[in-house]
Amino acid sequence: MDFTRNACQNGLGRLIGIGLACLLALPMPDPVTAAGLPSAVTAELAQQELSADKLGLWVQAVDSDSPLIAHQPDTLFNPASVMKLVTTVASLDILGPSFRWETEIFADSKPVNGVIKGNLYIKGHGDPWFRSEDLWSVTLRLHELGVHEIRGDVILDDSYFAPIDDNPGDFDNRPDRVYNAIPNALLLDNRAVRISIAPNGADDSSVSTWPPNPRMALENDLDLVDQPCRSSTNRPVIDIRNPTAPAAQIQVRGTVSRQCAPHLYYRVAGDPHEAFFHAFKRLFESAGGTITGSWRNGLVQAGSPKLLTHDSRPLSSYLWLMNKWSNNMMARHVMLTMGAEVKSPPATELKSVEVVNSWAKTRGLDWKNAVVDNGSGLSRLARLSPRQLGDMLISVWKSPYMSEVMNTLPLAGIDGTMRKRLNNGSIRGHAHIKTGTLRDVRAGAGFLLAKSGRRYVVVMLHNEKNVQYGGGTRVQDALLTWLYENG
Repeated sequence: MDFTRNACQNGLGRLIGIGLACLLALPMPDPVTAAGLPSAVTAELAQQELSADKLGLWVQAVDSDSPLIAHQPDTLFNPASVMKLVTTVASLDILGPSFRWETEIFADSKPVNGVIKGNLYIKGHGDPWFRSEDLWSVTLRLHELGVHEIRGDVILDDSYFAPIDDNPGDFDNRPDRVYNAIPNALLLDNRAVRISIAPNGADDSSVSTWPPNPRMALENDLDLVDQPCRSSTNRPVIDIRNPTAPAAQIQVRGTVSRQCAPHLYYRVAGDPHEAFFHAFKRLFESAGGTITGSWRNGLVQAGSPKLLTHDSRPLSSYLWLMNKWSNNMMARHVMLTMGAEVKSPPATELKSVEVVNSWAKTRGLDWKNAVVDNGSGLSRLARLSPRQLGDMLISVWKSPYMSEVMNTLPLAGIDGTMRKRLNNGSIRGHAHIKTGTLRDVRAGAGFLLAKSGRRYVVVMLHNEKNVQYGGGTRVQDALLTWLYENG
């Protein structure tokens, strides 16, 4: 048999009359079942007690005109955060990878002897990642311009986005979770309050929050113990009472060991404009400035001189953050920005959906019955088919922005939401997959480089009760492993 294998591999089988033996000796690919699924996938479905009827797949080589696997290709599924791929691809085409968001500073009058006699205006244009570090940079630039005193109010202008009436608790009754935060054209730190627990400090200073907000109460009921840091002694519990109210309350309780390292937690609490103003005031005053007034919402007045503009990082950098870690707020801001830029502000979800649907037509995509809504995938209404996503990804491979899209996707076994999956064996690092998870939804889509050197588009959409609890992941990993070995 060793001689037969060597003969086959050297192309000598026909000469020595052992063609049938060659077929038997050479490695055979994993078979595909009558349902069009690899046997490895059907076996995993059976093992996890999941149904093939609730699963949609599209697998196609990027150099092929037809799919290798098309299982329920035109059935519409909830894609969860895989929807961010649509937002990603559309925004690169519509806005461009170098697009930047502006945050502008105006005043009623230019400063005289370091004093603005009137109001200061801060106008946001939807920057989805405007951080406290960026606000600090703005305050320093104001001081460099000679602004040391503001004898008026700080007016916060968020009119670039229309008001969004969503209730952050509607999706899963967790309004304090950052993934549920509601977009706003002028936001700080992704609308999150940073809660720092430093158990090695004094009892009364072991918990602190940022941004500072005098209207928001912090109740520290932590029990600090002098025991080794382990799971049984490191159990802080964070409760947010009235999270959407300006006077929200943060209670930190539970047990934490003094031997544990400081740790940061993030929650949505209080009014985002209160947070923005008090952070700005703290930073401005820490640099030696004074503000005599308070804050309010409003519009930049016509004729107000512009003092400075802060530019965000480019869109391509934000898409990396958005997809690697599945940031819903960023996706919703990118989606709204497309609507505002194409159809003029204020941005609305309806404008943005119209823009994306029009974009799909210009790309030659059949978007029939697709539902995109907010662009993040945090939705019970969103729907896409495996074929629609597969066709879009094939078009991405042929587009000028292929590398930009690929670089944003989590890499199997290495980073992002795929860092703990497929991290053993030769497939590690060979699959760029955007993941998606909701209740009764497990999804994934992206690109895979097979052992053969051939690259494939992969779409996996699974909508079934409790599929998010590990079983759906194992089915996906079975398909990806099969494709890596046999593609």
